[in-house]
Amino acid sequence: MIIKSPLHSPNLGRSTNYIQKHITINAVKFIFYKDGCYWLDVSYMGRNIIPNVEEITIKGFKKTFREIVKAKERSGITAILNNPPDLFERARLYGTKFKNNSWGWASNIWHRSASGSVVIERDADLKYEHKLLMLRVLEHILAQGPLIQVDAILGKPETKAEMKCRLYCDPQFPDIAYRWSQLCFPGKPEETPDVEIFCIPHYLGNPKIPGSSEMLRVLRFPDHNYSIITCSSYQGEVKKAFLSHWIYEIYKRGGMGEHAALKEFTVKRVDGSKKRIVMCIWALTGAGKSTHGLYVFDKQNAHIYEKYFGVNPLNYICDQALKNDDIIAIFKDCVIGSERSSWTKTEGIDEKQVAIWRAANSPRALHENTEFGPAGNPSFKGELFQYFGLLNRNARSVFFLVDTGYSNVDVASSGPLNVAIFVSPGYFTDYAWIKIEDIAFATKVLADGRTVGHPAQSRELAGLVRFVARYCLPFTIGVKPTAHIVRFYEFLKERKENGDPVEVYQLNTTGRIGTEYRWVKQNIDGEEIQVPEPIFELTPDGVRKPVGGTTPTVEETQLFLLQATRGAVEYEPHPIWGEKVSVPVKVEGIREERLKELNPFTYRSIDEMKKLLNAQTRLSKIYLSKQCPGLPDFINNAMDF
Repeated sequence: MIIKSPLHSPNLGRSTNYIQKHITINAVKFIFYKDGCYWLDVSYMGRNIIPNVEEITIKGFKKTFREIVKAKERSGITAILNNPPDLFERARLYGTKFKNNSWGWASNIWHRSASGSVVIERDADLKYEHKLLMLRVLEHILAQGPLIQVDAILGKPETKAEMKCRLYCDPQFPDIAYRWSQLCFPGKPEETPDVEIFCIPHYLGNPKIPGSSEMLRVLRFPDHNYSIITCSSYQGEVKKAFLSHWIYEIYKRGGMGEHAALKEFTVKRVDGSKKRIVMCIWALTGAGKSTHGLYVFDKQNAHIYEKYFGVNPLNYICDQALKNDDIIAIFKDCVIGSERSSWTKTEGIDEKQVAIWRAANSPRALHENTEFGPAGNPSFKGELFQYFGLLNRNARSVFFLVDTGYSNVDVASSGPLNVAIFVSPGYFTDYAWIKIEDIAFATKVLADGRTVGHPAQSRELAGLVRFVARYCLPFTIGVKPTAHIVRFYEFLKERKENGDPVEVYQLNTTGRIGTEYRWVKQNIDGEEIQVPEPIFELTPDGVRKPVGGTTPTVEETQLFLLQATRGAVEYEPHPIWGEKVSVPVKVEGIREERLKELNPFTYRSIDEMKKLLNAQTRLSKIYLSKQCPGLPDFINNAMDF
């Protein structure tokens, strides 16, 4: 509809040359003529809030979002629910209330959509499919009721790790917004956020990723400080979206954002002195980061060590403090956790894991895809719920760290990192535990991010050997993993040169020592190589289980770490890598026969081990060439022999 000024008729027949200018004010188009008259194009208000798909840009998406908000508010329509106090009440309408008064929800996808995620740094990289999904999100926001806005802080507030976050969540999913708010520190809604996330868990007719058969679900824009999530109500999408931006922000501030847990404790050394340990534990999802990062020695589990190892750990450890279990910021002088709470995989936990068990059974815990037991309480046994016909192996819980009984809410360390643990499970060449003496070798372990797949990563990859740079590839945006890896090497180098080296260990947790295997040909990006492949058997519930070998128990690994930090472990050089790596030959409390069972050379000859290690290093370099372009040769070749 056209509204004209009263002094003129639409039949004047003016040409476009007679038009002086167009002005759009609050989505209303004014056409001004040279004689001072104007036309008001009301139809512009409806048609042109959202641009055509070809005109969508990275900056333009947020601009259009704000125009949608303004258009609704001008019309008296509520566009945003600004940090509503009733999120929990909204979410309870469709949640499961357990008998212990905790609550749980189910998501439509039970793992992250890493394969459906794309990182875009500039408009030149925006393909039609990306723009189409951005268009569909804007169309949904325009048509949908008011979005839920939640403001929160990642990183300890008022420190160099603080990042202000703002979530816009579809109003049909208040549980996502509520649970995420409980993970983070209270926000500052009156201030401009550093990062914004738009979470629309609906299917929007999503296109495929360009050149792929994979559905496009997640768009990340690191240099424009926002991400878009669609088609998944899995809590991890929102959590990891913000943390991906936080990792990049920490890098820009001179630190290292790492996929690792953080805890502290004081040990009594073999010489009688006491040492405060600041320990970080790197691992990919499902490999044991939370199991070991949130592990504490307590009266409830100390008897196990006395019974099986003849050691009471409480005689050697005190002042245990859990700081974070997922993403941390490492600076030269300290380590800072990202969140005040934990979102932890609780499948398979029991009373021996005192801290996790206590917090996960708290009435304040917020569960996801967690089954119920016969008494109506949360159950972590993984014997009832199914996902694609298999028993669930990715139950999750949001719980407050203070509910573990070993946290004072301060997520910053009392000093710099001094013990680094890399959890790199494997099947062929790995000891249960090693100490890494060479800093280039240690950096290569981080660069490789070698692990064994878990259903929490992907259903298809469960049980298979993977290389995921820094254990953090899906969350690395803005700069390549290479930049983070080089900075970590420089950090280790400076500490060593200053006479205060970081102790570095590698653990084999969910892998096995002595697994049976066969040689197979693999084609990786056009290069055909021979690699070892574990021989699996399927359990009755469809889980791949490697044949042969042994795995260290959680208690054995924890005892090793305790004795290692006390200086109560004797080592010898690795039979192939020599002085670069030390292997344990005596651990106080662990029998010599058991150490032999946890030694891969018990099952393989040295020639066989050399062949296996050559295959492993060759395979790792193929992945590193893609994931870490430009990695310095002295790191890339650190495992050569």
